[in-house]
Amino acid sequence: MHQDAPVDRPADGTDAAGAPPRRNPNRLRDPLVVFVLLAVGVFALDRWVRSAEVERGVIEVTEDEVERLRARWTAQWGRPPTDPELEGSIGEAVDEEILYREAQRLGLDREDAIVRRRLAQKLTFILEDAGGAAAPSADEVEEYFARHAERYRRPPRTTFDHVFLSADRRTDPAGDATALLPRIRAAGGSDWQRLGDPFMLSRTYADRTDAEIAGMFGAGFANAVSALPKDGWSGPVESTYGMHLVRVHERTPPRRPSLDELRERVVADLSEEHRRERGRAAFRALRDDYEVRLPAANGQGAGP
Repeated sequence: MHQDAPVDRPADGTDAAGAPPRRNPNRLRDPLVVFVLLAVGVFALDRWVRSAEVERGVIEVTEDEVERLRARWTAQWGRPPTDPELEGSIGEAVDEEILYREAQRLGLDREDAIVRRRLAQKLTFILEDAGGAAAPSADEVEEYFARHAERYRRPPRTTFDHVFLSADRRTDPAGDATALLPRIRAAGGSDWQRLGDPFMLSRTYADRTDAEIAGMFGAGFANAVSALPKDGWSGPVESTYGMHLVRVHERTPPRRPSLDELRERVVADLSEEHRRERGRAAFRALRDDYEVRLPAANGQGAGP
C-alpha cells in the first residue's frame, strides 16, 4: 500500500506556505467582552433593585387603620378628631411606617439590644396569654391566700408631727432639742410649728408605714418613732437630716385582712401567677427545640 510521505514543517511553526498556525483566542480575556458582561450585570442588578424599591415604597392605609387612629385620638382627647386632625394622624402613621421600613432595610433591627429585648418581651407576653385560662376556683383562691398570707398583711401606720433642728445650722442640735422639749410641751395650738428650723418637707405626716417613714428619714428614725408613746412630744430623735422632736397622734397596728376584703386582688394575683406559669411552660417547650453550644471553659463542654 502506498503512503503519502510526511510533510516537513519549518522549525518556526509556520506551514508550508509560510503562514502562522491558526488558534482560537480566549474570548473572556478580551476587554470588550468583559466590559459588555459587566454592563449587562449592572443593568440587571439595577432593574432588580428598582423593582424591590417600587414594591417597598407602597404604603396602603386601610379603613381599619383609619378607624384605629380615630379611636386612639378619641380616647386621648375625649372627642372625635376633625378632618384635618385625622389627616395629621394618618400622616404621622405613614411617616412612622416609612422610617420603620427604611430602618429594617438598613438592618437597624439587627444587633440592637433594645430591639431584641422588646421582641423577646413581646413573644413572652404572647406565650403567657396563649390558650387562655379559666378563672381560678374558690378552693384555689383560698389555698393561694393562705399560702401568701404574709404578702397581704397590712403593715402598721403612724401619724405624727415633728419639729426639726438642723445639724448644718447648729453646733449641738441634740442639746438644743433637749432644751426645746419643755417649751414645746408647754406650747398650745399651732405654736409648735414656729419652733425649730425650716424643714424642706412636711411637718406633719399622716398614716405612713414604717417603710415609708424610713425612706424619708432613715431606718433609725422610723424604728425610734414606732416605739414612741402617743399624744405627747418626745425626743430628740435623730434622722438623716438632724434632730427632731416628735409627737405621735395615731399608730395603727398591723393586721391580716380577711379573704373577703381582698378577694378581687387575690384572684387577680392568682390569675397572673397562672399566666406566668403558662409562659414558662411554653418557653420550656421552645427551649427543647434548640441545642445551645457554649465556648469551652475550664475543660467543660457545651451546655445542655
